[in-house]
Amino acid sequence: MRVSLALLLLLSACASPQASDSPARGTVKSVEQLSTFSRQSIDAKNKFVALSGAAQCDVQVIQVTYDSIGVRSEPVTLSAAIYVPQGCAGPFPLLAQAHGTQSDRKRSSAEVDAGNTAITFFAAQGYLVVTPDYLGLGKSDYPFHPYLHADSEASAIIDAIRAARAAARDLAIPADDRVMLFGYSQGGHAAMAAQREIERNHAGEIKLIASAPMAGPYYLSQTFLGSWFGYTAGEPNSLASELFAYTLLSYNQVYGLYSDPGEVFAAAYGKPVEQLFSGALTITEIDRQQALPAGGKLNELRNPAFSAAFLLDENQPFRRALRQNDLLDWRPAAPTILCGSSRDTVVDLQNAYAAQTAFRARGADVAVIDVADSIPPEVDGTGHHRYSMACYSAVRRQLFDPIRRGEIRTTRAR
Repeated sequence: MRVSLALLLLLSACASPQASDSPARGTVKSVEQLSTFSRQSIDAKNKFVALSGAAQCDVQVIQVTYDSIGVRSEPVTLSAAIYVPQGCAGPFPLLAQAHGTQSDRKRSSAEVDAGNTAITFFAAQGYLVVTPDYLGLGKSDYPFHPYLHADSEASAIIDAIRAARAAARDLAIPADDRVMLFGYSQGGHAAMAAQREIERNHAGEIKLIASAPMAGPYYLSQTFLGSWFGYTAGEPNSLASELFAYTLLSYNQVYGLYSDPGEVFAAAYGKPVEQLFSGALTITEIDRQQALPAGGKLNELRNPAFSAAFLLDENQPFRRALRQNDLLDWRPAAPTILCGSSRDTVVDLQNAYAAQTAFRARGADVAVIDVADSIPPEVDGTGHHRYSMACYSAVRRQLFDPIRRGEIRTTRAR
C-alpha cells in the first residue's frame, strides 16, 4: 500500500529541522509497504539459525525513496529498504546497514526473502533496520554508482537514517532515538565512512551508540598496493579483477583519471570492461562469465605503463584517489568493533588491524574480532569473505545486544 506523499510532506514540514547546511536531505518522497514475513517463515529460510537464534519478531519490508546528494552535492533521489519488527515490544533502536558490493543497478535492498541475513540476525531480533541502495543503485536516478567513494557512501547512509526516522514517525513504528551502524565488505567501508561523518558533523542530530564495520577495505590505498598483482593474504584473490575494474571505472567518473580506457586497461579489455560493468550484472555474475583474468593474473587486465606508474609513483592519479578514500584519519567516539577473518582472500583483515592501530594512536581502543576459527574448515578464502554471518553473530553478541541491555557505555570522552 502507498502512503500519501502529500501527507508525508506535510508531516515532514512540521517535523524538527535537519542540519542547517542541507535542510532537504533525507526528506521522504514515497513509501511503499511490501511483504511481511512471519517468524515461522524466517526460521524456515534461515540456514544459520544456530548463529542468529530463532526469530523473535515478524518482519515487514518497506521501501522508501528520499532526497539526497550526489558526489558534487547535486540533488538526487535514493531508495532504501526498512525492515520493521512486528509482534515485538518497542521502541526499537535504528540499525543502519551498509550493504556489500552490488553492480546490478536495478537490484534493490527491498528485494529480499525471509532468509535475508539483515532480517534473520537483526530485524527478527527487534532491530529496526534501514538499508540504503547508495547512489546509482535501486531506484536512484543517479547516472552511475560511485563504488568505494567514502563521502557519497556516508551521505547516502546519513540521509537514509533521516528518511527512516521520518517514515517511522509517520507510520507509528515504535523507534527510539538510538542509532547503530554496521556493514560488510564494501558495506564495512561505507559504515566506517558514515560513522566518521556523523561523529564529525552530525553528532547533535544522530545519537550514534555503536558501530561495527566488517571485512572492509578501510586502508584502501594500501589494500590496492598490496594486492596489485591479484594476491590477498598470500593467496590468489578470485575477485581481484572485478573489484579493481569496478573501482577504477567508478573513480574515473568521480575524479577523471583517464579519457580512454586503453590508457589503463590492456588492449583486449578496455571497451569490453566498460560494457561488462554497464549495470546489468552482479559481481558474482560477472565473475562466473570468466571474462576477466583470474586472480593471480590481474596484471594481464591492465595497460603495462599504467600498472608500472601505479607502483613507482605515489602521486599517480589512481593512488591519489584511493588515498582520498582511506578512513584512518579520525578517532571513533561511539563503541566500535571491527570484524573479519584472517583467512579472507578478498579483503585482507590487515585493514582492520591498520585501523585499530591508527585509532589507538588517537586514544580510541577499538577491538578487532577474527572469526576465522568459527568458519567451517572446508570453506576457502573467498568463502571466508562471504561468511558474513560469523561476524554478524559475534558483533550482535558482543556489542549490539549488550548496548541494548545497558551493559556498555555508549559514549566516550572525545
